[in-house]
Amino acid sequence: MPSTHARAGANIAVMIAHRIALVLLAALSVAAAGACTDSRTPGTDGSVVIARDAGPPTDAGPPTDAGSPTDAGPPTDAGSPTDAGPPTDAGPSPPCRVAARVDLLLMVDNSNSMTEEQASLTVQFPRLVSALATGDRDGDGTADVLPIADLHVGVVTSDMGNGGSPVPTCATTFGDDGVLLTRGNTSMAGCMATYPPYFGFMPPDDVPRFAADLACVARVGTGGCGFEQQLESVLKAVTPSTSPITFSMGTVGHADRENAGFVRDDSLLAVLLTTDEEDCSVVDPELFNPSSSIYTGDLNLRCFMYPSAVHPVSRFVDGLRATRAARPDLFVLGVIAGVPTDLVADPDRLDYDAILADPRMQEEIDTGAMMTRLRPSCNVPGRGLAFPPRRIVEVARQFGAQAVVQSICQDDFRVAIDAVVRRIGDHACASR
Repeated sequence: MPSTHARAGANIAVMIAHRIALVLLAALSVAAAGACTDSRTPGTDGSVVIARDAGPPTDAGPPTDAGSPTDAGPPTDAGSPTDAGPPTDAGPSPPCRVAARVDLLLMVDNSNSMTEEQASLTVQFPRLVSALATGDRDGDGTADVLPIADLHVGVVTSDMGNGGSPVPTCATTFGDDGVLLTRGNTSMAGCMATYPPYFGFMPPDDVPRFAADLACVARVGTGGCGFEQQLESVLKAVTPSTSPITFSMGTVGHADRENAGFVRDDSLLAVLLTTDEEDCSVVDPELFNPSSSIYTGDLNLRCFMYPSAVHPVSRFVDGLRATRAARPDLFVLGVIAGVPTDLVADPDRLDYDAILADPRMQEEIDTGAMMTRLRPSCNVPGRGLAFPPRRIVEVARQFGAQAVVQSICQDDFRVAIDAVVRRIGDHACASR
């Protein structure tokens, strides 16, 4: 006969087993109920969306080492729910779904040394327009980016006038003033005397015809003011009259007046400067006065000798950014200027520090030839000289990957135009 202690132990074992059975049964009931429960969320149309059991979870990879289950150590500080620490690398941006419209402003230097350079630029227009319209950047017949279905192109010059001083090469107070050109170059076969302020292209428009008409305006000639104000011309062209930015003699920008309709709110604004001189966008037009008692010395050297008389480059960086305040990514700056070709051999890997530090890019009086000019940065036989465009390069540097600098010191601008097309194609995205 079992002892009292044995019977008591058996009763206790039975009671424990019974309780374990009840716990297991309850757990199975809860699991079964959970498997049949719907997760209900409101749909976008007001209906209820039911999320059913999606089956077993996918393999999330090997578990991390969480330590011993009985030795969790002190709890870690999880921080606030929104403070998740530094973001992880999300990888490349998703592909563009809708291409942006493009408004392309060409600033063409019309001083007396630009005949060959204007020809080299305009001969590339069919390639430029075709690449943008088809998205085929390398000419292999396959689109590399989304085609641009809506393109505006306008032209301004570097001539912003003489500021009221009698300068021999500057005929008027305001020059072309950043107003989009309408005059055609009638010395070219097939060109009319006047054109609209800007050209609009939408496929399937005729690319050769469009490019030819554009060339009639972009071959601006060489009678412009020798004080080139490339950056001021561009800024005035695209700045609205309501902006706090003002220009010579208190005038305002042309974007919503003389140039109305060219720059659209939702477009990518692309600017291409083609020039063989440094920018001389002046704060004080007295700099141009040959008889000035404030600014003395040779007229050709005054922009170099009196840097405080020209606007800081920040004016143009900030002003151009302001035109795309809502979408800073919708801006591209292209430069074809007097940078030695070897410094910009790879348009996708520009070293701006090296460009600006190169001895050929330093502004120094040319003591070896004459004392009335700066030392050229490059000299192409049959095409003439170009000079260090330090201010223009500095503006480009501030736009980083949204800018590209190429050299005017070459006969063929194909590589330069291809680089500009790539920048436009990479950034002309309305939505992803």
